[in-house]
Amino acid sequence: MIIILFLIGFILGLLYSLIGERLPLKIPEVRPKDDNSWILNLFIGITNGLLVLISHYSYGISYEFFISIIIMALVTIIFVSDFKYLIILDSPLVISSILTLILKYCYFGFKEVGISIISGIILFVIMLLIGKIGKILFKKEALGGGDIKLAIVIGIILNLRLGLVAIILSSLLAMPYALGAIMLSKNKEVPYGPFLIGSLGIVFIFIEKFTNLINFLI
Repeated sequence: MIIILFLIGFILGLLYSLIGERLPLKIPEVRPKDDNSWILNLFIGITNGLLVLISHYSYGISYEFFISIIIMALVTIIFVSDFKYLIILDSPLVISSILTLILKYCYFGFKEVGISIISGIILFVIMLLIGKIGKILFKKEALGGGDIKLAIVIGIILNLRLGLVAIILSSLLAMPYALGAIMLSKNKEVPYGPFLIGSLGIVFIFIEKFTNLINFLI
């Protein structure tokens, strides 16, 4: 069973990496990059296999296990596509949102689906406003369209309060990288998507601790 789960996770990891690397090339403006991506793909496959094992050990076959699989897919695809091409694809966001809503309906009912959709819309509006304000202040795009759309998925998976925590956490994680990129390179465009999706994963893994923190502060 352990070997089978690891192999499934390994194969899925390779598939996610391939999607993140190849699907953006369907966009005419995107040009392929020559690099030793097989090393990264192998690392992603092994890591994803181990994470599947850890998730199964922690949650069993449950809602949390299936959501963790969705988050793993998003983390890999967005990490590869955004770091490599500065693009967040719409299709993984749409598919993961639909799958999450189906899972929530099956496990928690229609009311939870409605709350999740509303949470996603609110976080989308918040990120859209942040992007507009950033554009006014810095005279350039502060957030990409993919980053703003990703907020919908975060809201659907985590709901509103924890989704806000994930967005705040992503800003804190991205700040050192952004400052370093600005000081060391003339290219000041920083991929924000990996930090957003990484924060989603962190909040989901430690969801009880973040929930307790929110309850304490409120």
